[in-house]
Amino acid sequence: MAKDFFGRLEETISTTGKAAAHKAREVADSAKRYNDIRIAKKDLNDLYRQVGKKYFKETMDYPQAEYIDLFNLIEKLQGDIEILQKELDKEEEMKSKKED
Repeated sequence: MAKDFFGRLEETISTTGKAAAHKAREVADSAKRYNDIRIAKKDLNDLYRQVGKKYFKETMDYPQAEYIDLFNLIEKLQGDIEILQKELDKEEEMKSKKED
């Protein structure tokens, strides 16, 4: 009787362990697929960005009408960044002189 009990217990533990291992593999595989999709989407967005940047540089002097507003915004932001960078550089230069 005890032998039957321990035999069934061992079988139950073995079955449960196999099921848990199978479920863990499924979860890991699913997580890997989600990560692969995330990486592929990031790569795709990087390519879109590269195409857009190249198109902007090549056509910035004569953009098509539907892109003029976007091109103007890009040029404005580039100018804003340049101004902010110069201000930051000036502040860092002044800090550096104070430390000397």
